[in-house]
Amino acid sequence: MDKIFCVVDIELTEDKEIIQFSATKLDQEFKELESINYYIKPKKQVSSFVTELTGISNEMLSEKMYFEEVAHELYEFIKNDILVCHGLPSDYVILKKRFHDVGIRYHSKMSLDTVELARLFMPTQESYKLSDLSNSLNLYTGDKFHNAAVDVKVTVALLKEISKKIANINSNNFKKIEVLLEKIDYNTLEFARYCKRRFNNKKNSKGNFICFHDVDFKKVSYVINAKRFNNKFILFSSINEQNYIENFKISNYVILKEKSNYVPLNVFKLFPKKEDLNLDKLLIKLYVWILETNSGDFNELNLLYLEKMYIENIKNGVLISSKSYYFDEKKKAAETCENIVTNYNSIEYLLENDNFKNHTYIFENKKILGRELDSKNTKDYFYKNVVVELNVAVSRNLKDKSIKILRNNIDGLVKFLHEMYISESLFLYNDSLSFILQDVEAILNDIKAYRNNLPISYKFMKKLKNVLTNSKNTYKFTVLDQENSLKLTVVDDKKVKNLINVVHSRKHKYLNLKAKYHYIYSNRDEELLNSKAIGSILYVFESNKYKDLYFNKREKRSYIKYYNFSIKDNFNELYNEVIKNNKISYRCYATKDILEYRYYLKDIFESIIVFRDLEH
Repeated sequence: MDKIFCVVDIELTEDKEIIQFSATKLDQEFKELESINYYIKPKKQVSSFVTELTGISNEMLSEKMYFEEVAHELYEFIKNDILVCHGLPSDYVILKKRFHDVGIRYHSKMSLDTVELARLFMPTQESYKLSDLSNSLNLYTGDKFHNAAVDVKVTVALLKEISKKIANINSNNFKKIEVLLEKIDYNTLEFARYCKRRFNNKKNSKGNFICFHDVDFKKVSYVINAKRFNNKFILFSSINEQNYIENFKISNYVILKEKSNYVPLNVFKLFPKKEDLNLDKLLIKLYVWILETNSGDFNELNLLYLEKMYIENIKNGVLISSKSYYFDEKKKAAETCENIVTNYNSIEYLLENDNFKNHTYIFENKKILGRELDSKNTKDYFYKNVVVELNVAVSRNLKDKSIKILRNNIDGLVKFLHEMYISESLFLYNDSLSFILQDVEAILNDIKAYRNNLPISYKFMKKLKNVLTNSKNTYKFTVLDQENSLKLTVVDDKKVKNLINVVHSRKHKYLNLKAKYHYIYSNRDEELLNSKAIGSILYVFESNKYKDLYFNKREKRSYIKYYNFSIKDNFNELYNEVIKNNKISYRCYATKDILEYRYYLKDIFESIIVFRDLEH
């Protein structure tokens, strides 16, 4: 790799015109050689949103040159170098297009994306936004992000940090990473090899690692208490365990979760052997992470959705693994300490483990316990699966008109439910509920004769009855204008009650946390549809129906994140997301059960607006 690196960043109008172009050349030691910074006049006016985001105004650009007037200078500066961008795919496409528009053919022979590099080699970072990486890695002390010159400066510092991280990866694990990178991206592979050769000055002490099947894992060590405690406690947290510990000033503790949360030494044997780039990227992150983890807890990783699914799919294998080094070390320490801090996902494991049967169980309050157990014990049922099953049954039994009639009756019922759903009237729905239930009962009677041949349809209709008669359960149309997108979410009440009975048979205590919070009450939707408020706002609805409808018709804004919080959603994830991104405005749509977390809501929302009697 004998080329010069060129770190580039651009600022754009909403029409993707370049209004600022900054670049810095780096030599092979990452020393800065020269920089350029151009402000460029666009064809259209810069919007107030872009000005607010970047600090670049129309007045600043009024005397500047148009892109076509400076394009050749920019091209000459970057044309022969390794292109480095934070968010390469979008910036590279725009650069190629803008150059093409003025008759210049630009193609980088080698390019690097610092977002992707950071994701692979810094897998525990909470966010991969440049400003967040800058803050967590202490790359820049200012705050003028979204200025291309500043962003280039920070990206240069980030590239150096990534190169150090790669250089210090243990050789056993690096060999495995090389094999995976060969399948994923040649540019990243070459860069990783370059960093390993050029900057590897660290001698890794073998005493700090466990080698299992030629893979290195970091050793961990926890305090084992010799002191005997008369009383021991298990504290259940609905927010991040470390935040809970800091909030309540807990001392003499160990964070312990169920076994499936901790990486076993044979983890790489648990994944399927198949060609999948998402899996390959996950494996690279694991090879990096296991060299630095302090707990072995998968939750330390910041993973993409498909990567999380791969972890979820191997958790049964993790549960039965005998190579559970990290879990075993945590469990030994937990058995000797005064306080165990955990989350509600681990409640079954702790209730079933005899080592913890004499501990006192501490919960925030009774309603949070109930909601958390409800959310952990729900299942979704999709009408689209019913449609497929019924259509197959009709096609196989063309002479049996009763199956076709059954299909039509179910289809008619779902259409009626859809009409009630989009009517935006709870009164109309409640008035119709008794008639809907009569139709459900009639269909259930008819389908009983076919339940062996139509098991999905039979179960769906039983669950639909459950949803309509139990306020805990919900239904929604996941795509508002599609009838076939009906989804039922049903709580396993029997399991939840059994768990609560076991809890109440043990020593337990509720903290019943008090929190004063001023709610804004409203029965008008102007607050939702025309809100100009900034900051994080929680909208609370009396029903799931209204929550989903208003969420669907929200006016989307690029600088606001929206959440539709439902019974299956993890409050901890919402809490973490808002607390770590405190510079972003959030709008959360939820039903009244979220108010059970009122003690924590004050930390993440500036306003809570409760809507009552929203009727048209």
